[in-house]
Amino acid sequence: MKKILSLLTIFLLALILVGCTEEPQEDISDPVRNLHIYYLNDLHGALLEGDREMGISKIGNFLIDEKTSMPDNTLILGGGDMVQGTLISNATFGQSTTHLMDVLGFDATVIGNHEFDWGLDMVTRYYNDSSDVYQAEHKMLGANVFYEGTTDIPSGLEPYTIIERGGHRIGIIGTIGEGLESSILATMVEDYTFADPVPIIADYAEYLRTEKDVNIVIVISHDSGNNLNPGLAALEDNQNIDAVFNGHSHQTNTDTLNGMPAMISGSNGSHIGHMRLVIEEAQVIDHEMRNITDFHDHRLKEPHPEVEAVLESYLLEVEHLYAPIFPAAEAISSNDLTYWMSELMMRATGADIGVQNSGGTRDYFIKDEDVSIARLYDVFPFDNTVVTADVKGDVLLNLLQYNSNYYTELDTIDPDETYRLATNNYIFHRDGNNLETSDNIVFHDFQMFYLAVEELLNQAKMYDDFSIDRAILLDYYETWYDEDYDLLD
Repeated sequence: MKKILSLLTIFLLALILVGCTEEPQEDISDPVRNLHIYYLNDLHGALLEGDREMGISKIGNFLIDEKTSMPDNTLILGGGDMVQGTLISNATFGQSTTHLMDVLGFDATVIGNHEFDWGLDMVTRYYNDSSDVYQAEHKMLGANVFYEGTTDIPSGLEPYTIIERGGHRIGIIGTIGEGLESSILATMVEDYTFADPVPIIADYAEYLRTEKDVNIVIVISHDSGNNLNPGLAALEDNQNIDAVFNGHSHQTNTDTLNGMPAMISGSNGSHIGHMRLVIEEAQVIDHEMRNITDFHDHRLKEPHPEVEAVLESYLLEVEHLYAPIFPAAEAISSNDLTYWMSELMMRATGADIGVQNSGGTRDYFIKDEDVSIARLYDVFPFDNTVVTADVKGDVLLNLLQYNSNYYTELDTIDPDETYRLATNNYIFHRDGNNLETSDNIVFHDFQMFYLAVEELLNQAKMYDDFSIDRAILLDYYETWYDEDYDLLD
């Protein structure tokens, strides 16, 4: 028995000694050694909480607490496409989202393709000191956005910003993906070009390190990163990039390339990216990354009072459009809603065929969820207008090769015949579709979204739930639409 007790004593002493020799847990709040970066990309104006969105008030509760507790080593960054996509944001042309980003403590954001949807000047006015509307406290970056034929950056955009945290000078360079002009309504981007970002980032990184005494360089790029990130990871010496934050693809991912951390954090406020950079002797030596949801942190389950108050002030203007009308009769996919919009455009204009692009349909309905005008706006948020034209069959067949979401009651399309097409202005102006040479072109002054609203309200008069499988009730547009049609009234 004494032998057993002696062995137990030795074992316990060994455990105590092992415990005493464990390394102390690292203090991640030390601002000299740690830089915490929090990140949202592709928010798309998702200010309100939903089935798939945490909501800006709960996101704000987390971010404000983090920045308040560690003000000397916390950055909050945005990855582009932040303001366009919901009724509460679009009703103010993004002012509500821009204002709330300031309330949350954003330090910088980058321009995305959907910042061009109302014309670049509409969004950059919040970042232009000469404007008389709300003035953002954070910067909007776009180092590779130039006026066509020049290297001049549009007013309201900056190529970089420098922020000091924990005694470090941090340079943040912002770019948009090369070639994303094709994802923007052609008439809205015809005066601009997006240059190859890698050499531009390399030049600015070297300039910041050698001329501006910056010791940490971060890139935010509204770009999936598939082509960009390997190029950035190969940069060395004064052009070295310490971290990159991506956007546009709506993915959720973390990666490390040649020691360079890269991350993307979903969309619509589904995730908050968190990257911790570990710094020694003014250089990044290590990193940690994770994407956070309300499953990971209890603070994301509670709204923040100040954020909630600002949010409510903007909601007052449009809250009647969020009122439930009736439930969805069944689950309706975004693909099916795209076909439905194609039919609506065709029937509303008396065309032979309707074509809607799948990228213009951004959400779906689940069975029994409350359907409102605002939820319908989540589905069709891009304010595209309707265009009709008489199109030769061969041109139409070429169009349908790249747009499979169309509706027609035609049995066949003869390449030599002419057909009446109804589509949206994004498809009509897109290069390669060859529609601008068509005959009898009519640019209708109503948004295709209005067609969906009219059909929704027509169904509500006859049915207890919403379905796209029913015969279209919508009349020819001239019987109900006029120039005074305004949903906000």
